[in-house]
Amino acid sequence: MTQATAPQKVAILGGGMGALATALQMTSLPEWQKRFDITVYQLGWRLGGKCASSRGADERIEEHGIHGFMGSYFNALPMMSKVYEELGRKPGMPLATFEEAFIPSDFTMSWEYRDGGLIPWPARLPPNDIPPTDGSYYKGVPTAIAAIIEETLKTLEATADLPGFIEGGIQHIVNRAKASLEIPLSEGPDHPLVVELTTIRSLVSSAARLVDTVAPKLADKQTDLRRALITLDFYATVIIGALTDNVQVKGYDYLDSENWSDWLTRHGIAPETLASPIPLSTVNICYQSPDGDTSRAAVMGAGCYLDWTLRGAAYMGSLIWSFAAGTGETVVAPVYEVLKRRGVKFEFFHKVENLVLSPDKTSVQEIEFTVQATLKHPERGYQPLIDVKGLPSWPRRPLYDQLNEGEYMRILDVDLESYWSGWPTAEFPYLKKKKVLSKGHDFDQIVFAISVGAIPYLCKELVDHSPAWKGMVDNLPALTTQAMQIWLSKDMYEMGWAEPLVGNELAISGTYFCPPNGNGNFPGLLKWENWPADNQPRAIWYFCGLMADYEPPPPFTDTDYPRRAAERVKAQSIQYLQTTIGTMLPKATVRAANGLGDPMGLDFSLLVDTQNPNAQGVQRFDSQFWRANIDPTERYVSSPPGSVDYRLEAWGSGYANLTLAGDWIYTGLNVGSFEGATMSGMLASHALTAYPPLKDIIGYPTVPRPQISADRPHAPPPSFEAETPAIRLAG
Repeated sequence: MTQATAPQKVAILGGGMGALATALQMTSLPEWQKRFDITVYQLGWRLGGKCASSRGADERIEEHGIHGFMGSYFNALPMMSKVYEELGRKPGMPLATFEEAFIPSDFTMSWEYRDGGLIPWPARLPPNDIPPTDGSYYKGVPTAIAAIIEETLKTLEATADLPGFIEGGIQHIVNRAKASLEIPLSEGPDHPLVVELTTIRSLVSSAARLVDTVAPKLADKQTDLRRALITLDFYATVIIGALTDNVQVKGYDYLDSENWSDWLTRHGIAPETLASPIPLSTVNICYQSPDGDTSRAAVMGAGCYLDWTLRGAAYMGSLIWSFAAGTGETVVAPVYEVLKRRGVKFEFFHKVENLVLSPDKTSVQEIEFTVQATLKHPERGYQPLIDVKGLPSWPRRPLYDQLNEGEYMRILDVDLESYWSGWPTAEFPYLKKKKVLSKGHDFDQIVFAISVGAIPYLCKELVDHSPAWKGMVDNLPALTTQAMQIWLSKDMYEMGWAEPLVGNELAISGTYFCPPNGNGNFPGLLKWENWPADNQPRAIWYFCGLMADYEPPPPFTDTDYPRRAAERVKAQSIQYLQTTIGTMLPKATVRAANGLGDPMGLDFSLLVDTQNPNAQGVQRFDSQFWRANIDPTERYVSSPPGSVDYRLEAWGSGYANLTLAGDWIYTGLNVGSFEGATMSGMLASHALTAYPPLKDIIGYPTVPRPQISADRPHAPPPSFEAETPAIRLAG
């Protein structure tokens, strides 16, 4: 094979979902091997990025945080459906099909501050018949508004004892609003739907006053009525705002400079609605507290807020699709196995250190790596997965028996994913010599799919050379997060969970005491873990959220920093459990255990401890799981007002052989999420191959990206002469 006909060498840097989605899309092309030679270079021993999970003691599933798919993941859900179809597990094998791996749930628990405390606000959204395997049904704003109206009608039907003339009036107008959807939404503020919904809001206001007036007569229904009216007011405001600002024609980016709450206020939301958990849901689930400090009011660009909220209302099938096992087993391992079968190569233990520009600054000339470990049998490649109850899973640490340096790593318990690991040590001088890949010899194209938090360290020359890169790293916050998992000897009802759940429903809470931002019980995961027969948990509660971070991280030579950060999370976790559990699980408290003592603090004897069963009190927390997500590659990228304009496109790096992927690039969604990462991978693949077409990336803007500032020109999508472009020849 001559150089002119050789496949183009593509180096994908990073092993998160943006990287893996890129590889999935590129290798979906017919005869892709004739065009590309794809290698994924991954830090450490496992894939997944912020979605990586592993197995710890007792084969416990250990996550970065709470993960699951929203029903509005119009690209990610179909992608995983295709992965499972191609995976082709035999019937009877664990998680053999997409339907077994992804479990629908329509329940969420919010918490409302009222009368000096938090009270539960359970919500069940009606399921629908839209299959989660094809997101093409979503056509943007019209689909979302139609879904909201349909859900509103179902909410009215389910709300008992709404005063008759109010219920009839609202239902009549909602039906008229539904009929008005036949008129194109491009009418914007002149659309008749604006008038209909404004009338609904007036009726909602009247109904709210009526409910307050006759509260003694409706005491048992007052809360439900008030909440139904709040929900109506919120969605009426969202639709009025979307139409008034004509996002159907202009897109969402024009709204990015405005904060979400200011936008809702501008469009007339009631103060009580704004203070309720309903509008807070988006900024809560999307981690939008400045500097990770949940004691401060959340800030989020109104365009991102509106887009996420509208998409969320147009869910496929169910509001949430939870994972039947850990993220690593349900998502990451199946994707890896499919890519491996297709012929994608994986180089584990490759830590990117630096991208070096060409002399003329138009392309990347070299990639510098630290090779963290060498294989005893390099011809076999690293085999990263272990079997746990029939599920391919990721271990907590590398499989040392495959590594020449493995025994030394085991003794030191080296964390190869940590930038503060101090590895490699002086005992292995050959690992300190950088591995260098050169343009035209080792690679032709690069997909940089490492999170934006690492760019200041890995791409210094690019940041110094390009104002666009500097603007991006200066204006996209990369926030520290924290996670805690506890295993308990009683089930949720024994601990006082008040809301009965049915079917696949999970106790997932948002807007509870912060931090952390959210929590959930996932008892279905316990069957995939290995617990002693005489010491088995009956509940597993996950907590995760932001962690305030005002100071720059210390130098990577400060190898004690990860320990200090972990101790901080541990202390905060114990404090959290000691001060907040009584509201959610009143029978899990110290007072519930013996009739005396703290009514809010957790009874720590409920924690299942296999390390030291005789441990007392908070000592039992030592056997639980917690982590500080402090590394540059695992920080969460938020969407504050004014930040979208700084996001670079997949094809907008400014360097000829460099494509970008990750939920931090411009995806149209522009919110940190699995869906955003999936879209980024599709966009990166499009930049290199024209596949998939932009019209098939569901939710990508159909209007040109606005030029907000002359100082930040945006790159238009690449133009291909044919639907499938000619091969860009190596060399």
